[in-house]
Amino acid sequence: MKQLLRTIWRWFVSWNAGVIVAIVVFIAADFRFWPSILSGMGAMWGVSAIMKRRHHRLPADASAEELAYVRSQLGEARALWKRLRRARYRLRSVAMWQAISRLSTVVDRMIRAIEQQPHRLRLAQPFLLNEWPTAVEMVEKYAYLSQQPVQSADMAKALRETEKVLGELTSAAERQLLEVLSNDVWSLQTEAKLLRQSLQQADGLRLPLSKKGE
Repeated sequence: MKQLLRTIWRWFVSWNAGVIVAIVVFIAADFRFWPSILSGMGAMWGVSAIMKRRHHRLPADASAEELAYVRSQLGEARALWKRLRRARYRLRSVAMWQAISRLSTVVDRMIRAIEQQPHRLRLAQPFLLNEWPTAVEMVEKYAYLSQQPVQSADMAKALRETEKVLGELTSAAERQLLEVLSNDVWSLQTEAKLLRQSLQQADGLRLPLSKKGE
């Protein structure tokens, strides 16, 4: 609900700023239509972009402890990501290389998304605290065992089971990433709807302004 209210408020402010700029430019440019419309649209997008960046930050009243905690969690997640990348180079299986590369990419995108909007940490925290460290340790053990010159039946079975679990883990990471990005998807849909309405209103203003210019 807060996200919806922020989006509506952002578009309300940016739309009104664009209208004001368009009217001022229309008068200053000897009642020419296109310069006023382009200036108004530019002002609207500029104000919207500034407000959007501000909303993506942590709240202004966030404590130093909260900021430090987010940085600490991201630092640990990134350190584990680097360990996973190093372990990948010890693999002999092309299929496992591709699977771990996929997992690495998904988690990297997740970390980057949280770096851009730290409040998303609460969505990904269960995965980053539980499944992610276990996954990295599992891959490291898999890489170590797969390099051995001999394998017992139990070892081969453990490696196959690890490959299966890794596939399930990658699917879980993909679902987690989609959850982290869910607000972006919803925001994009809302903004597209509001922008369509703004364009329709701009088309409605175009005819009166054109007649006045004539």
